[in-house]
Parts: sequence; C-alpha cells; structure tokens
Amino acid sequence: MHFLGVDIGSLYTKLLIIDYDFKVLYSDIFKTLARNNKRDDILSKLIKEYIIDYSCSTGYGRKLMKSADIVKTELYCASAGVTQLAPFEKTIIDIGGEDIKLLKSAANAKVIDFYMNSKCAAGTGAFITEVAERAELDVADMSRLAANSKSIKELNSFCTVFAKTEIMKWIFDDTSDEDLAKGIYISIANRIQKIPADNSLPVFLIGGVAHYHPYLKDILEEKFNIKVTIPENPQLINAFGAACIARNSFVNK
Repeated sequence: MHFLGVDIGSLYTKLLIIDYDFKVLYSDIFKTLARNNKRDDILSKLIKEYIIDYSCSTGYGRKLMKSADIVKTELYCASAGVTQLAPFEKTIIDIGGEDIKLLKSAANAKVIDFYMNSKCAAGTGAFITEVAERAELDVADMSRLAANSKSIKELNSFCTVFAKTEIMKWIFDDTSDEDLAKGIYISIANRIQKIPADNSLPVFLIGGVAHYHPYLKDILEEKFNIKVTIPENPQLINAFGAACIARNSFVNK
C-alpha cells in the first residue's frame, strides 16, 4: 500500500509517499510558481509507479490538486506529521513562506488550539528573504553568520517595508554581517513571542524557515527559556502529515 501527501505552499510544493508502516519511500520539493511547473507530470508518474491507494493535499494551493482523495488544512497536517514522530501533547510552530502558524497538538494529533498570522508577512520566509536581500546577505549563510554574533540588537519594525528601511540604517552604521543576521532572527523570535502559546509543552519548529535557518532554534530557546526541537526534514512535515492522514483515512474507511 502507498499513500501520497502533497503540500502546495505559496513558494514551494512538497510531495511525499509513505507505505502502510509510515516509512517514507519518496519525497520531492520544487517551486510552486515555476514557469514550467512539473507538479502534474510528477504526480502522474508517481501514481503509476507506486500505485497510490489514497492521497491528501494541503497547503496554500491544496485545492489545485484535483485528483486528491481528501483535502486538509496545514494545521491538521502539521499536527498529524509531528504527532507521528512525537505522540504526546506539544506546541508546534510552523513558519512558512508567507505565514506563521502556532498550534497546540494533542497526543492523538487533534488540534486543541491554534493561531495563524496570515495577514502580514512579518517573521516569515518572505520577510527573511526580502530583508536579507536589502542587507546584501546570503540567505544560505545567515545561520552561520548569526551564530558568530554576540549582539542583542534587534529590528524593531515588524513590517517588511519598514524593516528594510531600518536595516539600511544598520548598514550605514557599519553593523557587521553577523549582527545583521542575528538581528533579523531576533526580530522573528519577537514576533513569535507575541503569539499566545503554552510554553510548558515540548516545542517543535517546522517549515521551510526551520530547514534553511536552523539557528533560529537557538534564538527561540534563549528567548523563551525552553527546548525547541527541529525534526528531520522540517520542510516536509506537512506533506508527511498529509500522507499519514491519507493512510489513516484509507485504513479506517
């Protein structure tokens, strides 16, 4: 038996196939809005190669996958994916390309409570990319740079437009690349800190930002005085959760 999870995000599409025992057999990530989008071609190939028994789509563009057997929000898929790895009550922080989702997840994967920051890009992957570009920082090198900074200086502006203006002042003041990178991460942590959360629970950080900016984990741990876990392949967790939901729905129907 094979089960497919597809997470069509605002920036990237993630595909993942598991077997009956939740073992990952295949995964792929590619840009959602590429001029020559290969999603449909890959899906057709996978369905033939693996003989998919059931599928679930999620993400910003979840309704674009017309062949999906079921459609679920990212909240449910994030909870299902992390719970398969950690079957206990926990807090999940999912930082994507254009939104932040924070949810309280039960041991059975039920979403107990949640908060979504979807009206503003502050603190998201898009925010990091745009501000880093203005600061002339290599996004792929930001975690290394930030780890070498002792600064506690932070961006005060949550708005992307104002943050880009503020970062220019830092540059004019000869702020180092290390301090610039860390300042951006601290501003994201400040944004997350304003979201109501149960910090007494284990915290899991997932999403593309967790994958490309692992040093953010250290900032959050220091800021909240808690242990934060980044699971393996955090960018694929929602696709994995979608596949788990497809598997469980098929088995229990």
